[in-house]
Amino acid sequence: MAAPPVVYFHGMPGGPGEWLLLAPAALQEGAIAPDRNSPDRAGPPLVDLPDKVVVIGFSLGAPTALAFARHQGERVKALHLVSPAAPLQLGAFLGDMAGGALFALAARRPRLFRMVVGAQRLLARHAPALLLGRLFATAQGGDAALWAEPTFRNGMARVLREGLGRDSRGFAAEVEAYVADWRGELGQPLARPVTIWQGSADNWTPPAMGEALHASLPGSRLVMLEGCSHYSALQAALARIAAGD
Repeated sequence: MAAPPVVYFHGMPGGPGEWLLLAPAALQEGAIAPDRNSPDRAGPPLVDLPDKVVVIGFSLGAPTALAFARHQGERVKALHLVSPAAPLQLGAFLGDMAGGALFALAARRPRLFRMVVGAQRLLARHAPALLLGRLFATAQGGDAALWAEPTFRNGMARVLREGLGRDSRGFAAEVEAYVADWRGELGQPLARPVTIWQGSADNWTPPAMGEALHASLPGSRLVMLEGCSHYSALQAALARIAAGD
């Protein structure tokens, strides 16, 4: 019996291209990976969904995946949150997050935050490799090994150019929604099991964040991926999901 198709919610800044770059072929057939970079492209229409799907949310795609899975109810066979961005109010995470300064800016000075995102959009459009280099300047664990691969670097530069470089409104809106207090959404019941895949060396969404999210989602399963950071955790988790884990 064929496995149900995947609905994948990408990270931010990111895009569907990260799925094509890191997902094994066994998961890609029939997969739906909506592009959330434009506010008018927030998700797939419900009529286009098959009866059963596996939902995967990566990084800042985790809150969207949670809300989507809750809304779909019985249509969702399983929910996987990979390197998930949990509510900042669950702990003192900002100091350990590579993007902590940007999140703090979004919370305290939203107008200045929008200006910074506008500058990032220009970089993503005209010099995506430069922006990518800045994002991976602190890469560690498995991400350092990924960064050494030209295929990954070139692919992710293309993701930035086609996503943030095309339209920054989706990124800005999602970050502003993320830094707000959305802990109340975690207590709402989910019809299907939740697995949290967390890299032990992740400095974008640190292990303490994954552990706090696990403690806040009743019945969830936490899988610690030793030596993995952010994108390397995504690569490792997708391989294990494809294998039926």
